[in-house]
Amino acid sequence: MKLKFGVRAHDVAKKTDIDNLLSGVNDLDLEYIQLVIPKALKECDYSHENILRIQNSLRQHRIKVAMLGAYFNPVHCNKEIVMSGIENFKRNIEIAKELGCKYVGSETGSYNGSPWTYVPKNHTQEGFMKTQKIFSELIKYAQKINVNVLFEPAWAHIIYDVPMAKKFLDSFHMPNVFITIDLYNLLYEGNFEQRNEIFEKALRTFKNQVKIIHLKDGKVVDGKKIQLSPGQGQFDYPFMLHCIERYCPQAILIFEGVDRKNIAISLEKLKNIL
Repeated sequence: MKLKFGVRAHDVAKKTDIDNLLSGVNDLDLEYIQLVIPKALKECDYSHENILRIQNSLRQHRIKVAMLGAYFNPVHCNKEIVMSGIENFKRNIEIAKELGCKYVGSETGSYNGSPWTYVPKNHTQEGFMKTQKIFSELIKYAQKINVNVLFEPAWAHIIYDVPMAKKFLDSFHMPNVFITIDLYNLLYEGNFEQRNEIFEKALRTFKNQVKIIHLKDGKVVDGKKIQLSPGQGQFDYPFMLHCIERYCPQAILIFEGVDRKNIAISLEKLKNIL
């Protein structure tokens, strides 16, 4: 099966018009985007007219929305911020079908508020239960509209490793919740050397429940993890691509947090490996 590649839209252009954005994606020879409307587009409202405009442009440029990003922090100390995040997620669920998109996704947040960095309380049962309750509401809402919810584990957040992600996913007992895997986010300085093992364990555990895989790279410099473009760090992409082909070849591979000028270079490196 041919692997499918895409890009986070606001890494191509920020606050631009939809046709300019999608022309940039076409130039990169990619067929999917991960779209956060307010970050990517200058016309960022969710009105019917604007969504129709986006829909028409997607069709003309032959680009598909792999996921609508509606990332929010479900354990933020400010309840108004949490409620705003929930409402935005629900609005994205409502427009997903209009855009031909099956998935709306978020990370699972941090008690630090903002930025979503690690604090010990993140890795507690209290955090798990609070986040599970909020995601359960969103998953039930999405099911009514026949849309799926994606959650993304990250070591610094509430759902922080593969076993916890498995427990979280299994807790819903619903058919419309799936997972995004981002190896860089699952790592910290203390487990960086186990990156191949962690990646394979994630894909082996979830298999076709993995719908999005974020493409990044990284290394540890002076005791600190830093992010790089795929092919510029220490990630073993021959091994990783082999795992993807073995366990979840239908997943869409999204360049995330990669400078536009580096995307084409990274894509060529990955295709040469394949």
